[in-house]
Amino acid sequence: MKKLSPPDPARLPFPSNLAAFGVLALAAALAPAPSFAQESLGDLEEILVTGPRRERGLDLGASIQLYGHVQASFTTNLAAPSQRKGANRLRLSDPDHNAFAIPYAKVGVARTLSGLNEFDAGFRFEVGAGRMVEEVFEDPTLGDRGVTIPQAYVDLQIPTPYRGLQLRLGRQYSWFGVESLDLYKNPSFSLSPLALASPRTVTGASLGMDLGGGLRYTQHLVQGWDRVEDDNDSFTLGGQLAWKTDRLALALNWIAGPERAGNDDDLRWALELSARYRATGSLDLRAAVLYGQEAFADGTAKFGGASLAVRQGLFEVEGEDLRRLSLSLRGSYLRDQGGSRTGIDQALGEVTATFALNFTQTSSLRLEYRHDESSADDAFLGRRGQASRSRQDTLALAFHFAF
Repeated sequence: MKKLSPPDPARLPFPSNLAAFGVLALAAALAPAPSFAQESLGDLEEILVTGPRRERGLDLGASIQLYGHVQASFTTNLAAPSQRKGANRLRLSDPDHNAFAIPYAKVGVARTLSGLNEFDAGFRFEVGAGRMVEEVFEDPTLGDRGVTIPQAYVDLQIPTPYRGLQLRLGRQYSWFGVESLDLYKNPSFSLSPLALASPRTVTGASLGMDLGGGLRYTQHLVQGWDRVEDDNDSFTLGGQLAWKTDRLALALNWIAGPERAGNDDDLRWALELSARYRATGSLDLRAAVLYGQEAFADGTAKFGGASLAVRQGLFEVEGEDLRRLSLSLRGSYLRDQGGSRTGIDQALGEVTATFALNFTQTSSLRLEYRHDESSADDAFLGRRGQASRSRQDTLALAFHFAF
């Protein structure tokens, strides 16, 4: 992606609400000692193409499971730019034009906690490869382009007089958003523009607790957005307050800390409200609203947006928790004033339609059309490979298999 440059403060009309956010962050940090039962991230992440098709994995004994997935795709840009690699601008999962790709393949081994008020220990270790590694994971931990360790952490479960605490140490997917980096879990193949504006992975420690009544809180202390090795001397704070019923899940997510190399003073923060509503066994809705700011020496960059996605499953397979077909529609908007998240001062919108043919509970073929529109005239490539367009249209065909 394009290197980011400091924003022009003259182009930042958003009113400042950093003080209000600071009060909210302090209140969250002082909340009762936190964490939900393990896989707290999963409740909003596990919104799959059709129904609750979670990773089943292979049982290795001692409550340890081996699991994985592979995604293969072909994407073409309808503007037919002359270049291939990186021709689809502002994309994380499908940045290349007229190209077959393995966007993301992953294998992992994990032991999950019991979720009871008792001593227990677990872990997760994954190795990931593919085109997304270059776009999503800011510092591949294996030192080679295209290969990384997306998640590696240890979980400790500690009993208390009230409920069990969960302590986690290591790297994990961030708690922001309603889309997973494991693409096959999402109704759409491509990731929405909001994924450009929020953290994707974090490395550090978290402490959380199930508070009862479907409510839970997790507090994070991390090295920064998408960083394994910290590039300044300050840590970043964040947290999630989540509430879940049988059909509805809500999460208030926050994060704040200095994020630029060698800079411990200029704060970047973001606040997000995300939701999922499973109206019926076949109709699924998810939404997110995000707002954030980043301070620079000569001004403050502001970014924010929203996303709404609807998935409808069709033709239920008798005796299986599976709809043979599904149709998904997603609309997203991101305003990046100052260009701190995308490299361009712009308003970016997209509409994505996805048709999925589901072979089994662990495999599907998806056809996707996506239209991107930017307020910047040079956001996307034209036919000659020059940045001369304000819109971008792509078609993608993607197949996945998971176990």
